[in-house]
Amino acid sequence: MRLAPLAAFSLTAAILAACTIQPTAIDEETVNQRASSDWMATFGNQQPVTGPIDLNEAIARAIAYNMDNRLKLMEAVVANRNLRLSRWDMLPEIAASAGYHHRNKQHFASSEDVNGNQSLAQSTSLDKTYSTAGLELSWNVLDFGINYLSAKQAADGVMIAIERQRKLMHNVIMDVEYAFWMAAAAQRAENQLPGLIAQTERALEKSRQSAERGLRQTEASLSYRRDLLDLMQELLALEGDMHAAKMELASLMGLPPGTSFMVSATQSDILRSPFSEMSMEELEQYSLRNRPELLEEDYRQRIAATEIRKACLQLLPGLELRTGYFYDDNSYLLYNDWAESSLRLTWDLLGTVVAGRDLVGYARDTERLGDVRRAALTVAVLTQVNLAYSHLRRAQLNHGYATELASIDGQMSSQSRARWQASQGTELESIHAATQSLLSSVQKDVSYADWRSASSRLGNAVGFQPEFYIDYRQPLEVIEQQVADMRTQSANMELLPIGGYTAEGAEKREAEIREDGSAAAYW
Repeated sequence: MRLAPLAAFSLTAAILAACTIQPTAIDEETVNQRASSDWMATFGNQQPVTGPIDLNEAIARAIAYNMDNRLKLMEAVVANRNLRLSRWDMLPEIAASAGYHHRNKQHFASSEDVNGNQSLAQSTSLDKTYSTAGLELSWNVLDFGINYLSAKQAADGVMIAIERQRKLMHNVIMDVEYAFWMAAAAQRAENQLPGLIAQTERALEKSRQSAERGLRQTEASLSYRRDLLDLMQELLALEGDMHAAKMELASLMGLPPGTSFMVSATQSDILRSPFSEMSMEELEQYSLRNRPELLEEDYRQRIAATEIRKACLQLLPGLELRTGYFYDDNSYLLYNDWAESSLRLTWDLLGTVVAGRDLVGYARDTERLGDVRRAALTVAVLTQVNLAYSHLRRAQLNHGYATELASIDGQMSSQSRARWQASQGTELESIHAATQSLLSSVQKDVSYADWRSASSRLGNAVGFQPEFYIDYRQPLEVIEQQVADMRTQSANMELLPIGGYTAEGAEKREAEIREDGSAAAYW
């Protein structure tokens, strides 16, 4: 009787509270805090730029501060957490329970005999108020087998996440190398570009002043101004490309927008690529053993094969074991505490007969789909290797031609300027020759960047990976040294028999990620 008013009041309060909920916009302070915390998480823990950045430091900063890399590492951490959770599913279930029961009226009851006559006086065997408690352990053998296979699939999921992170690092390092050499080209062009733009603007202004003074606009003078405007557009476009190159490198390194920095391109940054010396057959076989996408498909195939085993297990009967210890303080009981055990066999006959064949067939078709997808991916990988190899050869030839062309345009620019200063040529010819010389010089640097990028792209296409894992949580100086060792290892052809991938190397990378979610704690 005492609990009825309390229950009615609680129910009424809950209903009224549900009716009063209204949409609420996020307040400005919360938004400001989120923006500030996101900025600190992205840029707050970076080591500041204190000098010119060489290629090793650029790659090290990309590994340490690139947000896409952190994202893939966090996905690997989450996959490992999922593996841990799936392991717990294999353990027996232990459930503790406790209850309090109260009736406002006594639990009286009577019984009837087979003829419908009351056989006993109304009686009770239950107190109006009593408490219960229990501790029960249950274990389903079939669920254990299915959960065991699910845990194996989750383990393969961790390795898939690691391969995806490896693929991302391939792409990041390749992009950093290209952006680095483009930024170096931009930096060299910056020394000549402002002066040439200023000279072109002065010549253009003189041409406008002549027109404003009413001098006759001949076809030659109009053509002169048009050529100057064309040159100005080329120079401004070049200036924009140079600025974009440094912005791209800054983004890859994870630097805050607007950070001013210089690059230092030295001979130590130029390393030969061992893959350019391998035959096409060797490159193809190397790529089939090392590409992250193909290794990911290997793990997917194992997951699909395990799924078939799970589908077959689901067709079997389930055996459930239960045991527990219970307590009931009902005063009518002779024994208020007791132990109880049971063994139960269950079998979903309808699911086995009707859906069993489709369930196994679906799992087998999924495995066949993986085979077809891997075959298509194999064709794509081999095509990429061939394209990367041919691009490297063309890029090397193109750089040689661009170097020779830049030398010729440089000599022509010097001669044209000397003629103009000697009043034997026009300023337009001098500006045009200087602009062409600058463009050729930049094109030479761009062709070199393309050559280095093609070399890196070939290594990316074959899936080269060093045998050690670079942890982005280390100090920047340590990462930079490891990057230098990695690039030296690549240049010296210190490759494992099947490339950079071994089971031990994968376990080491997985162990780094498994460190109790340290990567997550970094945030």
